Amino acid sequence: MSVRRQRRQFLKWLGAGGAVAALNTASVAAALAAAPPGSFAPAIAANRDPVWLALSRFGFGVTPELYAEVRNIGPYAWLEQQLDYENIDDSALEARLAPYAEVIDENSFVVGKRYRGMRGQVLRQFFGAWLLRSLYSRRQLYERMVHFWSDHFSVYMAKDIVWLLKIDDDRDVIRTHALGRFREILGADAHSPAMLLYLDQIESNHTAPNGNYARELMELHTLGVNGGYTEQDVKEVARALTGWSINGRREADRSGFRFRPRLHDDGEKIVLGQVIPAGGGVEDGEMVLDILAQHPSTAQFIATKLARRFVSDFPPQELIDQIAAAYTETDGDIRAMLRVIINSDHFWNAPPKFRRPYEYIVSGLRALGYDYDRTPDQFVRLVIPVLEALGHQPFMWPAPNGYPDVGAYWQSNLLLRWNAALAIAMGVGGQLHPNPEALVAAMEADGVPLELEPVLGWLARYLWGRDWTDEERAITLNFAQQAPEGGEQQIAYGLALLMAAPAYQYK
Repeated sequence: MSVRRQRRQFLKWLGAGGAVAALNTASVAAALAAAPPGSFAPAIAANRDPVWLALSRFGFGVTPELYAEVRNIGPYAWLEQQLDYENIDDSALEARLAPYAEVIDENSFVVGKRYRGMRGQVLRQFFGAWLLRSLYSRRQLYERMVHFWSDHFSVYMAKDIVWLLKIDDDRDVIRTHALGRFREILGADAHSPAMLLYLDQIESNHTAPNGNYARELMELHTLGVNGGYTEQDVKEVARALTGWSINGRREADRSGFRFRPRLHDDGEKIVLGQVIPAGGGVEDGEMVLDILAQHPSTAQFIATKLARRFVSDFPPQELIDQIAAAYTETDGDIRAMLRVIINSDHFWNAPPKFRRPYEYIVSGLRALGYDYDRTPDQFVRLVIPVLEALGHQPFMWPAPNGYPDVGAYWQSNLLLRWNAALAIAMGVGGQLHPNPEALVAAMEADGVPLELEPVLGWLARYLWGRDWTDEERAITLNFAQQAPEGGEQQIAYGLALLMAAPAYQYK
């Protein structure tokens, strides 16, 4: 068989998944259950590809092109490039986002008027842009930090018009300050209409201060629950923030922060032992933010959350202290804190970390080259219900603490994850399919023969971050060879097992 014909036949095999009717979670579960103990385990430091680790933790997973690029320049060099995200050309993504500009680039009140009665369309546009950025942005670390801060400053879109105000919050708060200084993003969030509405701050006034936002500001956004504040501090912060409100839709054409002096308690306050003099007006709240941002407990709290997100569910205190020191020394510079993680042995030797559902889905779509541009609206309609079923639809966590960041919370929905893995391997909804051209090019560049065993072996390393063992090779090949129609389905069978295996559930 000629090389060209072999390549064409292989592409047909890899794209044949949508026709695999007999492949289901029961057959995958049976194959994995029959495997010897210890098989299909996630990669660990001793056998893990550092390129894969960097792309999986600081990005949304491998793509054929990015995998080759980072192997060429090295993971440290790639991560330094990622920290300098402003100088990364993301024009291809911007072109993809152009159809969504009337929603994501416009003030939320304007969007609300333009799309009156069309909430579903607005949300599909917003979620579609969110997915596009995760899937295709070359600024992967930046996007990871957007997700981190979106959890840290979490708002629930199902409350009132938060679904509309989140458009501004995402653009002007989270994305603008994701890699700046903590005080900047804290201040932007404190002025965010989405946050102030979500946590009832707009109801607070000098006769009845509402402590909801004041409490979460200290407990979830800065000091942490054990950060040293008292109930009296909550009350004093609530007083300092009275009058912090937002534009009403009858007051202005654009949503935005509004200070209402007549609702403000202008008396003296004492927060964490520091006096805020009477008569400060809106500056009372700014002083509160300064006090909280400069507090040692905030440095520890932010450091702990960063270490948990990128290193381990239970990060070592030594690393937390190093990140906190960088916070203090650089006035909360987010890039400085990330550099501590990147340059730490704790990161490169980190234990496996369970993928949350969103990244599990997105990493699979990235790995197999799905092209969102083909049918974007249809794609959102297919993907969002899957994320909803898995409990990880963006901005739909009701509590203000954001989606959990430890694996134990997510490990009870494996059947749904397996279904998702099979759908991605075979074609989402039977309507959208992987694009194997880039995968084939990457394999050919690595000198991989386009035959079942070497292809599945390459895919195992590509997806798992480590080589498969002899046992795993035998089990995967045996499973693949059970495909009822032979060659055209064997690749799809093997790929589905690789993506459902425990090794791919972790990063």
